Amino acid sequence: MRQRRGHPHPHKRTVRTEIQRFLYRHRVAIAVLIGILFFARLTNPFAIGSVVKEPFATRIDESGNIRLIPESQIELWTARTYKNFALLKSATHILTNVYSGSKKTKSREVEGIIDEIHELRFDPSYPYLISGDSFSVFYPRSLGIFYATALDPRTARSLLDWHNRQAMYLKSTAYALEVYSHAPALSTTIVPIGTKAVTLVNIYAYPSDTLYSLLYAINTMQDATVLSTLYPTTTKTDTKLVTQVEAAKLLEEYKEPLKRHVQQYKTMVFDSTTGLIKKDILLSGTKDIAKRQSAFYDNVIYWKTLQLASTLGLIDKNDQELAYLKKRIIQTYWLPAKGYFLEDQSDEAISNGYYSSDWLIALMTGFLNPKDRTDREYIARSIAYIQKEKLDVPFGLKYQQTNRSQREYPTVRLVAPEYGGTAIWSHWGIEYIKALILLSRETGERSYLDEANKQLESYSENIIKYRGYPEVYNDKGEMFSNFFYKSVRQTGWVVNFEEARLMLEDAEAK
Repeated sequence: MRQRRGHPHPHKRTVRTEIQRFLYRHRVAIAVLIGILFFARLTNPFAIGSVVKEPFATRIDESGNIRLIPESQIELWTARTYKNFALLKSATHILTNVYSGSKKTKSREVEGIIDEIHELRFDPSYPYLISGDSFSVFYPRSLGIFYATALDPRTARSLLDWHNRQAMYLKSTAYALEVYSHAPALSTTIVPIGTKAVTLVNIYAYPSDTLYSLLYAINTMQDATVLSTLYPTTTKTDTKLVTQVEAAKLLEEYKEPLKRHVQQYKTMVFDSTTGLIKKDILLSGTKDIAKRQSAFYDNVIYWKTLQLASTLGLIDKNDQELAYLKKRIIQTYWLPAKGYFLEDQSDEAISNGYYSSDWLIALMTGFLNPKDRTDREYIARSIAYIQKEKLDVPFGLKYQQTNRSQREYPTVRLVAPEYGGTAIWSHWGIEYIKALILLSRETGERSYLDEANKQLESYSENIIKYRGYPEVYNDKGEMFSNFFYKSVRQTGWVVNFEEARLMLEDAEAK
């Protein structure tokens, strides 16, 4: 029998009725979800229509220095309700990015793509630095890790670019210092939740590298030799660092809160009996997706934090203590028979001889110095291990050979177990390339330079292929994406690529 025109098919009527019933039964939950999504957007300082006020602006003074201008007082809200909202907000940003984020650049050429990324990520109208897209909340660790080379004048693309990079780095540091001056403890993340309000969240534990990153930022904004010492080249530049005056002012203004956080950090993480990071606590670093006990990464960060705190006058200078700590770390973690640093001190890691590529933090911090023959041997053997295990194939660098999902936090294990395992991280890939170049510089071995060239070429090709600078790739070398997470495409981490490229060009010219 034919259905009369103008009347829906019975099956369609039934489906529509069921949908209506579902919406009615769950109307409260749906209204709450819509409310969360709406408010999450309003409190995203990088979204159109955001209500978040900027706490600091910048100006150039008569001497050419960048100075901060207070614009709005930050309010710290610490109740559990605000923290829960912050977690929900962060999750919604990550999920919505899967389907609406990761925009491609208009340009299809390497230099044009990099220019667009710089314009986006170092836009001084925003309150702080972010990786991009889903990460609209503030991770202070970016100052000392992912954006650690943002203040290298040798990679300035123009005077405007150089000014914007310094302004954003300065504003971001001031933002974090102001928040933590009122906070009882440090956190991995600062989340805007209102016009002036922020709350603190730990993803997933107390941070091992937030304090380090704050001290690194203050020191690097004052000392123009930090990056040229870590990553030397013969490149000359007339571009000057103009953050020194304001950085010194920030140190003086926030010296007492910083001293408090240094002492709290030492008490919380350090075991004076073993002379290492405590084994009975979990800490969050760049590999925050994994549960680790006294990780090599965290111990190196602790060493560097003490060094910086001493340099900045926050603790008494004790070179002997630092020398002993370095010796203790190397003796504990170096596996001479295998040729790499053990990932952490958990029973599982020890029995299985776990490796992790975030050992490269040792080069970023100066813990290992390629000019030193003994340190250089640790670096060379670790790189030989990477190549033997093909962790740099199709390009570098994977964290490890397998995912080890049993060591991951439940959320990560559920949605992206490879994220901290076999996925390729651009940040560590570039640090690997720098390590190759530094080894070539000190040993004269051409093979290191050839491999660095090959690796960097892969990154150049990917910049064009994806019209951006992806944060992370899958183990096949494709931009990471699944139902729950998509890599940031236009991440400002591209400054690290630019520095590695400069180092390679300088080495090739010799």
